Amino acid sequence: MKKKMLVNVVEPEESRIAILEDGVLEELYIERISREQIAGNIYKGRVVNIEQSIEAAFVDIGLAKNGFLHASDVRSLSGNGEQLNDDASKIRGNKVSIKSLLKLNQEVLVQVIKEGMGDKGPSLTTFISIPGRYLVLTPDVKRVGISRKIPDEAERKRLKQIIEELKPPPNIGFIVRTAGENQTKRELSRDLNYLQKLWKVIDAKAEKSGAPSPIYQESDLVIRTIRDIFTTDIDEIIIDSEGVFKKIRYFLRL
Repeated sequence: MKKKMLVNVVEPEESRIAILEDGVLEELYIERISREQIAGNIYKGRVVNIEQSIEAAFVDIGLAKNGFLHASDVRSLSGNGEQLNDDASKIRGNKVSIKSLLKLNQEVLVQVIKEGMGDKGPSLTTFISIPGRYLVLTPDVKRVGISRKIPDEAERKRLKQIIEELKPPPNIGFIVRTAGENQTKRELSRDLNYLQKLWKVIDAKAEKSGAPSPIYQESDLVIRTIRDIFTTDIDEIIIDSEGVFKKIRYFLRL
């Protein structure tokens, strides 16, 4: 079976990406330029309201509507700001009162996990995650995880050992994505180093920025699709824009 990725970006109002398998359309992705996509963006926000009845806070992130932050998406911190638990799944499972986690006017770094709809603002989390081609960086969650879609136990063990050998900082965790399966130590190292540099830039900007303010903007549809969908079983990428071709080529060389 021959797979192709078609990238259509010549129309200024809309970007389209199609995945064809033996000439048959398998997947289609469309993004309208007029509608700003904010899922994945990171903001430094300010808590403007706490609703204990629903165990949630509303956070001003500088947009028209405040973001919604549920207690299960707030990292538990000790009095001196240290994380109480380094396993995100266990933290999220803890039933902790929102008032013990956040205070009015508190500044907090959040990431959009769901676009707002109608009268509802975007859903937020303090569990920041930054995806690369093969890895996902998770600041302040000290663990090495492997995608559940990689079933082979020997491969899972190999990947985990590689990440541990690369010795990431003790306050940063990594998850190996499905695309990381069978990748070499060199490729994983390049992705790990790229993500660490990106996180340093984000962290430094967050430190010096006031709230509310944007800190990091998620990539556009083209780069997101190359990052998240492109694998070695895609034989050919056809692009109708020289500028986007150069951008994709640069990203694939990172």
